[in-house]
Amino acid sequence: MSRGKKSKPLEEEFAGDKASIEWLKAQKESTQRIYRSLWKHFLEFTNLTGDQILASRKEDKENLWEKRVIEFKERMSKEIAESSAKTASACVRGFFSFYRLDLKFRRAESAKLREAQRKYEDYRFILEDLKKMFDVADLIERYVLTLGKSFAMRAGDFLALTRGDLEPYLGRPVPISIGEYVTQKEKVKAYPFIDTDALPVVKLMIEKMDRDGRTDPKEKILTYSHDIQLSRVLQRLADRAGVKYGTKNVRFHCLRKFLIDHLTDFMASEKWKQIVGKKISESAYVSPDTLRDDYMRAMAETTFTKPVSDNEAELRMAERMLKAIGLFDKYELKVRQKKDITIPEKLKIADKMLEENGKAQTQTNGGDCGETFEQIPEANLLAYLKQGWRIECRLASGEIIIKR
Repeated sequence: MSRGKKSKPLEEEFAGDKASIEWLKAQKESTQRIYRSLWKHFLEFTNLTGDQILASRKEDKENLWEKRVIEFKERMSKEIAESSAKTASACVRGFFSFYRLDLKFRRAESAKLREAQRKYEDYRFILEDLKKMFDVADLIERYVLTLGKSFAMRAGDFLALTRGDLEPYLGRPVPISIGEYVTQKEKVKAYPFIDTDALPVVKLMIEKMDRDGRTDPKEKILTYSHDIQLSRVLQRLADRAGVKYGTKNVRFHCLRKFLIDHLTDFMASEKWKQIVGKKISESAYVSPDTLRDDYMRAMAETTFTKPVSDNEAELRMAERMLKAIGLFDKYELKVRQKKDITIPEKLKIADKMLEENGKAQTQTNGGDCGETFEQIPEANLLAYLKQGWRIECRLASGEIIIKR
């Protein structure tokens, strides 16, 4: 899924801004591609056009623009890689130099601008932080948060995701592989997965695109113009949720680190690198099916929406029946006597006790326990709900346990 979308003409992207257009046109093609993105960040930072900046610089008698450039570099350092922030400040200095209005910095100030070592440490999310942020987020913010941690993509790759990249796979069981995705930075293949937190959010985003008339598979899901906006979404969510991150940075890259930290607990480096899109040797390649098994194990630590397996759902129902007939205490005692007992083993004990008692749906006195259970396809659910049935739990198979 290579991304090679052609950029807008400069005249369209910087409409009416003669100074910006003239300067960018004078750059080499490769330099122009980098500078136009960084320059847009600076225009957003100042809330001015290139023409207005030039006019202000000509009247600047107190070296105010030198201070603004230092402020800009410091802000960018908190939102993108320090090396990119250094390039951003060089880009801005190049603009002033092109118009022979060079900025003049003291030695200490110049050292700050040349600095490329990150002084700000990224905050390391825990799952509880992300759950708090999810609870206060709107739909788009939830999409950034959940799919960001599910995919662990770099910001540019994440913004390039289209409807057609995700929609064809949404009916499959989680974790869902979307196949091969070629990354922008290293041009390597990534094999990301949609987890249990992200799936319902992605489905709602697709529905929103339908309502907005954005049905073309090539439509980007997010319409953000700058990748920095992803970091700002997370920053606002962390503040709103009351996450205590102190002096650390909250940026989109923190989600990438979060997933990688947990993937390393469940798989070899060659595997997690293949998932997030980092270079590996060809001999280390494994099939996406193998990656899926390892990713599924990691989801126990990376998701706050836990899927219910068929065994778990059956055990839950059996335990409710044991409570209804007064045998739950005896069941718990038997379970505690077993060391490291699994869910299937618990279910076997519960089923045996129900069978021996001969009263799976009756109380010990022979009366009706008052609850009846059924396992039905989801397509039949509405008819049962109208008859007074209630949902007990959903099975991984897609069927539903109901009770009355």
